[in-house]
Amino acid sequence: MNDWLLILAWVWPLLLAPLVLRARLWWLPAIGALPALAAALLVPLGTRLELPWLFLGTTLGLDQISRIYLIFTSILWLAAGIYAAFSFRGKRYAGRFGFFFLLAMAGNLWLIVGQDLLSFYAGFAIMGLSSYGLVIHDGKTMALRAGKVYLVMALLGEVTLFAALVLVASHTGTILPEPEQLVGLDNLTIALLILGLGIKAGMVPLHLWLPLAHPAAPIAASAVLSGTMIKVAILGWLRFLPLGVVALADWGAWLTGAGLLTLFFALPIGMMQSDPKVVLAYSSISKMGLLIVLLGLILTEPTLAPVGIVAITLYAAHHALAKGGLFLGVGLRKYAALPQPLVLAGLVLLALALAGAPLTSGAVAKYGIKPLMAEADWGALSMAVAVSTVATTLLMARFLWVSARTEPHPETGYTWPGAAWAVLITLVVLFPFVLGRPAAWPTNAATVGAGIGIAVAVMAVARRRPALADPLIDRIPPGDLLGVVNRTLLILAGYGRIILRAGAGLYRRTAAYLTTRFDMLFATPTSDAEQRLRQWPVAGALWLTISALLLVAVLAGAPEVLQPQTRPDVEIAMTDHLARDVAPSAETESLPELVLEPEVVSAESIETLEPPPEPAATGVVETRATPSAVCDPQTPFIFTSPDDPDTRLVLQRCVRDTATGEPRLLDAPVLTNALVLLVQRNLGTLGFDSGPLDGLIGPRTRDAIRAFQTEQGIRSSGAIGFDLLERLQRATSDQPTVP
Repeated sequence: MNDWLLILAWVWPLLLAPLVLRARLWWLPAIGALPALAAALLVPLGTRLELPWLFLGTTLGLDQISRIYLIFTSILWLAAGIYAAFSFRGKRYAGRFGFFFLLAMAGNLWLIVGQDLLSFYAGFAIMGLSSYGLVIHDGKTMALRAGKVYLVMALLGEVTLFAALVLVASHTGTILPEPEQLVGLDNLTIALLILGLGIKAGMVPLHLWLPLAHPAAPIAASAVLSGTMIKVAILGWLRFLPLGVVALADWGAWLTGAGLLTLFFALPIGMMQSDPKVVLAYSSISKMGLLIVLLGLILTEPTLAPVGIVAITLYAAHHALAKGGLFLGVGLRKYAALPQPLVLAGLVLLALALAGAPLTSGAVAKYGIKPLMAEADWGALSMAVAVSTVATTLLMARFLWVSARTEPHPETGYTWPGAAWAVLITLVVLFPFVLGRPAAWPTNAATVGAGIGIAVAVMAVARRRPALADPLIDRIPPGDLLGVVNRTLLILAGYGRIILRAGAGLYRRTAAYLTTRFDMLFATPTSDAEQRLRQWPVAGALWLTISALLLVAVLAGAPEVLQPQTRPDVEIAMTDHLARDVAPSAETESLPELVLEPEVVSAESIETLEPPPEPAATGVVETRATPSAVCDPQTPFIFTSPDDPDTRLVLQRCVRDTATGEPRLLDAPVLTNALVLLVQRNLGTLGFDSGPLDGLIGPRTRDAIRAFQTEQGIRSSGAIGFDLLERLQRATSDQPTVP
């Protein structure tokens, strides 16, 4: 019964979304994430739930990473939902905000519990597009400008991610890829994955939307935007990059460099801001830069994956709870009629945790990434992270400074949001004692202490000489590089206008000249030029010239005619997974025909072909069927349908290596719908349920293949190779014939 909580986790907020438009149901956002939290706590680890009727076959599940994500995401959505429900109660457009809030919640939770490519993208798209409604909620000029930038960047990220996931499915042949199947992703696919998710992560220079959207959106929306939504980029990279399976040194170095740029780009700009929400936005960009650095280290060295993936996930959980709590605290500081000294004390605790002070969740999270730093080839990386910790402490000091100087406008009705915020702070305080070891508690004592000392000195000087810092405050507006982009576009537009004016003048002069010449030649019907053209010798010469040119063009474009040869000395280069149909004559051997995709052929068309040699049945797991000495490129592999012997596929298993000229065996054929359909028929004949006979590799087909491989005593990879086809062929041929 607990399995169905995986469906209810994201369907529940979808069902509540249209209901919240009724004013009397204003409280629905507060309970939207309850089923998700129940699923995170009650559903057993490793649970899988198949939904073959949704998309091409949806798989919901809960592994170790998904559970951690679901726990901190549902907790933060609950706290933000309580704040949203009570802060918007009785206000204009409260129902509209709740509608988009619940839609974004549903998308965020769906992509976490959905294990397949389509579920991840569907949740990602719902979350991203719904967040646009949250950003522009109040309709002010700043919000509309931020919403425009956000929408452009979000659509760019979604289109790029969709293309990347399509390429991943094409490469792996399934919408539920295993890490081993992600090996061999081409550079284009990896680049699209990094770009599409990098926009959501706020990777510099793709971060432009984030410091604009956070201050424009309401408090509850900012909390989940910065706390949970940007973390889905890390989850996507953990799922769809071959982490721990193969080393991608170039991409790892590139990601590490991009992460360092993001880490240090945001810190100084954040210190110049006067809006506490903008300060927190640049802090989020900086922390995502640190996570991107860790991801790059794992890509470079796969042996770090077991420790690194857990460390990244725990760091994401710590940052989500602390950063979400800080945003909610900003709202309580501005609007809540609560004891403000207690609110400021809570902000101090959360700021220390985000800076990584000892005995906080930040110290435990930073302790978890130390093994990655120790094994990194980048010698100065540990020093760079230490410097970033000092800078983060200064950034949090700046946040506390502007928060303390914020003038509150107290309103009633914030008792429940204050209680939810207190629970969130309690979880952050308990984090190091529940999930951390005592050895992790004193982490960052020196760096955070240095940062606090520098911050105290700077504040003392600022109090005495406030004019010294005034030239720096808000010197760089939120969106930073967006100003550079706008100025560049204005300059280009100015040059474009100059070029257009010059082109228009040139066009007018050219048109006047051509008009004059045209009138001279054709204006008078009885002109001398026309009379000369009508003369037979001139017309005949023109006709002969044009005919000769046409003949030359025809002869130049004619295809070359190949003379037949008895044994052409031709070698056909093929890739590892290219298949072709070969049908040599019994009397003479001619050039084999190259076919880019296997076809279903009748039995009459392959009567002259000898069947492939039967491999000897041995107890050895995953052995090569035939040595290269008997590998004959002229002998195809015939794969038949168990219920219709006339339906066959002609596959090429032996090809000639273009480098050595020697024949070699392919491990697997190219995957086509026809091949998958025959595999499904064979599995069905043997009693394995592969789902609908549709020629698509879904989760049920993979499970049926794994079950058959387990029965055969070989590794259950779920992949379609020639060894699998041979075993299916032998197994179905041994089946008794039903009269």
